[in-house]
Amino acid sequence: MGTLFYNKVGFITLLGREIQRFMKVPIQTILAPLISNILYLGIFGGMLRTQQVGIEGVNYLQFLVPGLASMGAIFAAFQNPSFSLVSQKFQNTLQDMNSYPISNAEISLAFILGGTFRGILVGIMTYVSTIVFIGMQLEHPWLFLMALAATSFFFASLGLICGLVLDNFEKMNFVLAIVITPLAYLGGVFFEIAKLPGILSAIRFINPIYPLVSITRAAYLGLYEGSIVVHIALTAVMMLASFLAAIILFNKGVGIKIR
Repeated sequence: MGTLFYNKVGFITLLGREIQRFMKVPIQTILAPLISNILYLGIFGGMLRTQQVGIEGVNYLQFLVPGLASMGAIFAAFQNPSFSLVSQKFQNTLQDMNSYPISNAEISLAFILGGTFRGILVGIMTYVSTIVFIGMQLEHPWLFLMALAATSFFFASLGLICGLVLDNFEKMNFVLAIVITPLAYLGGVFFEIAKLPGILSAIRFINPIYPLVSITRAAYLGLYEGSIVVHIALTAVMMLASFLAAIILFNKGVGIKIR
């Protein structure tokens, strides 16, 4: 695996390239998901604005905001490394990474942090856009930022893994539409999962998005359901496991080496 920072200049250069890549098309990478989240807020929040949720003193609009911020971070962070790698496969330039004078850990971390930055950016901008509707409510700003960072890091790692394993945009879009989107909807973004009947409620215990959304909502409202300590511990384990899995795949040359 080698030293994590074998070539700091190379690492910073690759990270800068990944950030610059999505910043060149801000309408597609930043503005589009932001508008989608505002529309969700307007439609669902408008219809259910005065509805109370299970957390005492919290209306539906307040409940919805941290969920939307989390969802924006999830999709943005996942898409950045995954679509970057698949694009390079189509251009037949991905194999060039074999000659980069930096370690596999540095390459993995550069792609992941690029996606993490994009996820945090979309999450923060989603929150800022909601200030017009409900004011500047944010009980624990630093925890909120850390929750968005953890969410983005985890899904950027998953995006990197999918970008290595999958070989076209159709398969990537399938993962987004059939796997991640349902997990987001059943992860507490739009409603309280505990109130769902039967197995739909139990799904939250195996849904990786649920603890991430719960931490973000606790930071935003200052209130939470369940054990926040357990959610933080699960998040730490998921971040470490996904990051190590990405490095292992890079070491094996999955999707990179010509077979």
